[in-house]
Amino acid sequence: RKARVLGSATICLVALHPSKPELIAANIGDSGFMLLRPAHTASPRLGTLGVAAQGAAPSSPEADGQARYSVAFRSPQQLRSFNAPFQLGLAPDSPEEGGDDRFETPQDAALVRVPIEEGDVVVLATDGLFDNVGEEEVIAVVEASEGEGAQQLATRLAHRAQELSLAREVDSPFAVLAKENDILWGGGRPDDITVVAFRVAQRGAAGSTAVPLASGPGALPESTRLGLESSGRGDAAAREGWDIGFTERAAEANWD
Repeated sequence: RKARVLGSATICLVALHPSKPELIAANIGDSGFMLLRPAHTASPRLGTLGVAAQGAAPSSPEADGQARYSVAFRSPQQLRSFNAPFQLGLAPDSPEEGGDDRFETPQDAALVRVPIEEGDVVVLATDGLFDNVGEEEVIAVVEASEGEGAQQLATRLAHRAQELSLAREVDSPFAVLAKENDILWGGGRPDDITVVAFRVAQRGAAGSTAVPLASGPGALPESTRLGLESSGRGDAAAREGWDIGFTERAAEANWD
């Protein structure tokens, strides 16, 4: 039964395809996710449905100062205007039936599909992270967390965002955009911060808490078997009982 819950929120939903090495997402507003890839395997920066993002130059170790990770994909923001993101919501005077022009609907979500690879790091967050922490800083935190679990990574990112939100000596990404919109703003932007992080890994890797993206009893589905054989993984295709692709358990950190 539907309940009339007053309020509004941005939404970022991310799932892993049950049988393909692919991330699927639906995003409304200025929350979002960032896909980081080890630089030695980095492909050109991806856009929606795997198409090269228009106007986005490929990230490279050279461009990132020999960073060990590069940004393979970043979800697009949806804004009505500066600092006015798309939101799902319900106001006290919203009609019982029909839409409310002050809010968006699930049909307004930006839908993306992005290929993933072993070693990728995915960071989902509210704008409290992305408004205060630039891409280079996110990469630096991910590199400093190398060898740690997803929980430690999410916590590091949330704490760093909280620190920078209170800083006044360096302009945050939010401050840069504000000035581009003729709004005088300096330093960080205090806000609620939620971060979810996970690493894509093979099951059985040392220290991994990986869980299968897709599994099943009996013989492997024919389409999946052919895909494994074509990629040189015929040994996996021949097994009775199957599992395809793994991801480390996601971890969440919050900071108010």
